[in-house]
Amino acid sequence: MESEKLAEYQIMAQIVNHMLQQPELDLDEAVNIFCKLSCNAHAIVDIAMEPLGIGLYPVMSVINHSCLPNAILVFEGKLAVLRALAPVEKGDEVIHVLISYIDLSRTTRHRQDDLNGKYHFTCTCPRCSKFAEIDDQILDALRCKEGECNGFFVTKDRSYSRDQKLECNKCGLVKTSEAERSAKGIIDRLCDKGKSDFFSDNFQEAVSTFKRAEEAALDLFHPSSFSVMMVRNLLTKLYTTIGDTRAALESCRLMTPVHERLLQTLNPVRGMHYLTRGMLEWVEGNRGDGRNYLVRAGDILLLTHGTNFPLVKELLINLAKDHAELAKKQEEGPSGS
Repeated sequence: MESEKLAEYQIMAQIVNHMLQQPELDLDEAVNIFCKLSCNAHAIVDIAMEPLGIGLYPVMSVINHSCLPNAILVFEGKLAVLRALAPVEKGDEVIHVLISYIDLSRTTRHRQDDLNGKYHFTCTCPRCSKFAEIDDQILDALRCKEGECNGFFVTKDRSYSRDQKLECNKCGLVKTSEAERSAKGIIDRLCDKGKSDFFSDNFQEAVSTFKRAEEAALDLFHPSSFSVMMVRNLLTKLYTTIGDTRAALESCRLMTPVHERLLQTLNPVRGMHYLTRGMLEWVEGNRGDGRNYLVRAGDILLLTHGTNFPLVKELLINLAKDHAELAKKQEEGPSGS
């Protein structure tokens, strides 16, 4: 375990000791418990995979990770439910069942950072084996600003390390991965300000700040990068909240190809994106496109979450009603959809 993380747990143990005021508390044992919790606990998430808390589920903790999982862990309240995303034969050993421990919309380098930092291993799944492919890296890479260069910083190492050297694919300029983290910090600070403006009900200022964040992300990274998508996702939510569905739809449309590049077909985040886009298309009068994306959302969320989730149940009911109405109109003769 990294010394920084160990020091963090030691501080946490001291805080717990201070709060409980129990001199007999073994600080070394407390640190050991924090370490075990970090490696074995699961994030409890909602249907959009947004974190709600953490839980320790011993049986689920023995399931291995893959960035191309064949199963998904979902939560019905506090109940952890394992759902298959691909056929699993009866009697298959648990090693054949794979879930993701992390956010799969992140780039390979950042997924590896997450896995090394929290779980202390390097993933070697088929998706991560593409790490050395330069064209794949460029889609999420930091732009080179050296003179007139329009290249991107990539790593030519065939194996992962946290502090890799990044080299421009055009001019050959070399930087450390800290340069990439620094660039992301610029965007993160703007997004934090935008969120603060939003929670202060200063919506116009929030829109202005998030637009600046979007411009910064496009200036610093490839337009199809996770960093750009993250800002546009926040803009879509903000525009939807203030009732500007046209602007929300414009932002949402720009995210669709990035979601489809970064995420497996059967990923609930992708399903929720299709749901959002379908609803926005429908509200803006594009019923054909809206219906198409809502159907795609239903196909994904039914498999990943099932009908125990009210949102999925409501979506399927509404799709069935729409299908019945559409069939009735077709029987009566062409009158548009």
